This record gives sequence, structure tokens and C-alpha cells, in this order.
Amino acid sequence: MDPVNPLFLSLLFAHLLADFVLQSNRDIARKEEPFFFGKHIALVTLLSWALAGDWTNWVIPVVIALTHGLLDWSKLAATRRGWNRNHLFVWDQVAHLAVIVGLTQLLAYSADYTNAIHERFGDLYPQVLLVAGGFILTVRVGGLIIGMASARFLDQISEDSEADRAALNVAETREGLRDGGRVIGQLERALIFFFVLVGKPEAVAFLVAAKSIFRFGELTKNSRKEAEYILIGTLMSFGWGLAASWGTLYLLYRFL
Repeated sequence: MDPVNPLFLSLLFAHLLADFVLQSNRDIARKEEPFFFGKHIALVTLLSWALAGDWTNWVIPVVIALTHGLLDWSKLAATRRGWNRNHLFVWDQVAHLAVIVGLTQLLAYSADYTNAIHERFGDLYPQVLLVAGGFILTVRVGGLIIGMASARFLDQISEDSEADRAALNVAETREGLRDGGRVIGQLERALIFFFVLVGKPEAVAFLVAAKSIFRFGELTKNSRKEAEYILIGTLMSFGWGLAASWGTLYLLYRFL
């Protein structure tokens, strides 16, 4: 196997794990504090070093620590200046990906580079990394992307006045579970990922039907804006889930 694949997947998975799974909302909210900032940088550096499998190579942890720290500090500084958070998120992730690609090209073909984990487990190792990384991309990253893409529609709902709601004869909205919508979205994308990877994508149709039944009451009782927001979010979630899942499956068969 091309040594680029295991090294690239190792560094990419370490990044996804540190940024989107092991970094809590509390960590993000307090990231400007030295402890939480340092904690995140140390975590992504340690994961990258450990998963790359070349534990005597100092280049990997040094480059990851310096570049990740610089990029995250720059993002915080730009946020304080009022830059668009969604744009910063995209550029930040693109920059991290560029660092991973560059570091991979620098080390993968070097005679000094060896991946002890890959040598021990063979092609199973990059396959596990790809599937696990695809799962995070589908479930966790997808939730962030969908949230950013649908934010402008949510803002429109808040513009409805009480008089407008009364004219529509809409009952008072009951608050749902805290983070309930986010968890539902994660669960549905996780199921989509599972169905696609086991070769049963047709099962997604039953998932769509089941959610439509449960959502029917909300679509009929809420205002048109709220109903359309629910539909948009649902279609985005299913679309992202299918695209990311099929992308993972394609890469699994194409390169591994």
C-alpha cells in the first residue's frame, strides 16, 4: 500500500477526533483561556504522534503543535475582530487539511518514516481509520455544517411576532428536550452511515418515512416558516449523511 494513505489517514483522524469529538462545548467557549487552549493543542499533538506510529520522529508532533496552535490562535483573533464565524470555520479547516497534506508528502516517502501500527495490523489499520473518520465526518461534522447552513432560516422564524402567530392560530410552542434536535440528527446520520456501509441504502427510505410520521404533528401545528425549517433541516441531514457515507464507501474500495 502507498505509505501516503496510512499517514494521511492517521493525521486526519487525529484532527477529526480532537476537533469534533474530544473538544466539548465548554472547551470551545473557554478556548481563549490558556489552560483550555493548551489542552486542545496538546491533545491533537498527542493523538497525531500516537496514531502516526513513528514514535521516534519528532517532526510530526512539533509541526502539528506549532501549526495547529498558530491557526487556532489566528481564528480566535479574527473572531474577536468580528469576522464571520462560518467563513473562519471553513478557512480554518482548509488550512489544517493543507498542513496534514504537506506533512504527509514530506514524511511518507522518507526512508526514515515507519508506521509501527500499520506494520503490526496491515491494511486493517487504514481501513479502520477511514471508517471511523467517515463516521465522525458524517455524524459530528455534518451537524455543524447543517447548523451553519440553516442558521439564516432559524433567524427568520424569530422574526415572527406574537400577532402573526395569533393570526395563524398557532398554539404556544412547547420547548423540546435540551439538545434533542441535535441528538436526533446525529442518530439519523449514524443510521444512514451504517445502512450504506453494510450495503443496505434502501433502508434509509424507511428511516425517512419513520421520521416523517413522527414529525407530521409538528409540520401541521407550527407556522409555515417553522414547518419549512424542519423540512430543510431534515433534507440537509439526510443529504449530508448519504453523501458522506457513500464518499467513505467509495474511498474504502478505491484506495484501500
